Amino acid sequence: LFEAVHEGVFIGALAPPGSDADDTTLAVNPHLKLIFGYADDAVETSVAPFAKERFIDAAARDTLLQRLAAEGAVTDHLLRMRGANGSPVWVEVTARARPARRGGALRIEALVRDVSERKKIDDQSRDIYQQILQSEKMAALGQTVSGVAHELNNPLATILSWAERLSEKPLDDATRRGIGVILGEAERAARIVRSLLTIARKR
Repeated sequence: LFEAVHEGVFIGALAPPGSDADDTTLAVNPHLKLIFGYADDAVETSVAPFAKERFIDAAARDTLLQRLAAEGAVTDHLLRMRGANGSPVWVEVTARARPARRGGALRIEALVRDVSERKKIDDQSRDIYQQILQSEKMAALGQTVSGVAHELNNPLATILSWAERLSEKPLDDATRRGIGVILGEAERAARIVRSLLTIARKR
């Protein structure tokens, strides 16, 4: 079972934060070597999946060992690790621990599951979900803009219509200039409304 199981198995001792003890590996199975990219014929005692350099986040090792020391066990503890060749790997660790007989280390028995593919799918799903949310927001914004633009069209049409009628009447120069300003600004607002409608249609 130890040799054939499709989960990594680690048995050894790990030094918790602040301890002077050394990490030691007593036994690892072939699947653990595969997860961390060690050669099949690598000497078991040289395989150190929980060494400091295996952790991408240095604080994650301390957190794991503190939990093991305090609670005696962890279940499906997610870690972002580094393989023997430096490539990242996501793993879930289920382990139990007890104090070693001497030296202050923790005796560890752990199952290690490679969840890199699942994590990749989860991340992709999260990205797609965010894209869908963004699309929905833009669609809602488009509807709002469209509604506002249509609401503005009616009063603008009225302003333009009356300004054009007034401009055709005999007026003094100051009033005519004022009517010209009203026409110009109303036409400018109408162009903005048309732009908003164009954007809304695209969204």
